[in-house]
Amino acid sequence: MPQLGRRLRFLQSLRFTLGLAPTGFAASRETGDPALEHALAGPATLCGIPRRRVTVYRHPFVARKRRGSCPRCRAKAADAPSGP
Repeated sequence: MPQLGRRLRFLQSLRFTLGLAPTGFAASRETGDPALEHALAGPATLCGIPRRRVTVYRHPFVARKRRGSCPRCRAKAADAPSGP
């Protein structure tokens, strides 16, 4: 087990050294149906709702399982590659 902890610390330091960070998405809700929170990425949400049909919020979309968040956006946000 100590080797696993050492490997995890190495991977975290490598990620920091390379400047990789998880991709962030803005939180949004569909204007007529504010039941679910969606992840906005450019011109549309990750599940395909056009930007003109959503209200954007000032907090980031959180990809972990939460009640009230779109499951398709959550899955795509979790699978998004890291970037600089």
